[in-house]
Amino acid sequence: MFTGIIEEKGRVLSISRAEVQKIKIESSLQVNKGNSIAVQGICLTVTGLTKQGFVVDAMKQTLGATTLNYWRAGDYVNLERALRVGDRLGGHIMLGHVDDVGRLARVKTNEYFLEIDPEYAPCVIDKGSIGIDGVSLTVSSITSNIVSVSLIPYTLQNTALGSLRVGGRVNIEYDYLAKVLIRRATLDV
Repeated sequence: MFTGIIEEKGRVLSISRAEVQKIKIESSLQVNKGNSIAVQGICLTVTGLTKQGFVVDAMKQTLGATTLNYWRAGDYVNLERALRVGDRLGGHIMLGHVDDVGRLARVKTNEYFLEIDPEYAPCVIDKGSIGIDGVSLTVSSITSNIVSVSLIPYTLQNTALGSLRVGGRVNIEYDYLAKVLIRRATLDV
């Protein structure tokens, strides 16, 4: 589990474009082989260590369900190590399982408007939680399939969201509690 409180903005050093992609990430976080780590909100396993950081692997399922195919060497990525029992839960409960790939439709001052898959609109609650590229954020508004979040300067400076541009793709993880309640309601029908 994760909280959506980003520990570090890492940088992609290289990506091997193969059936199982190896992604080398520059980071100062202390990790070990086998650790789970959220990279842009994607729960991945540390498979190797380098002098500059670590390596994670991504398979076909992950490539098809996330923004990973858009990543390039030099891109900044949000990093968060897995939550330990007893840690503070500063954001909200996140699993690192991407539900949707959204697109930044527009920016108005510090409000970012994201186009989401209409199928997931019921998962979004006004003033509820949403994970965008691994960052725990509060929903400012929801209209049809457009969700807005407000980003304070600290978030823009200390996460990879600061380099997001209109048209850019983001990994979205909808609030787990909302998904459970919706699932429960559909089973009761």
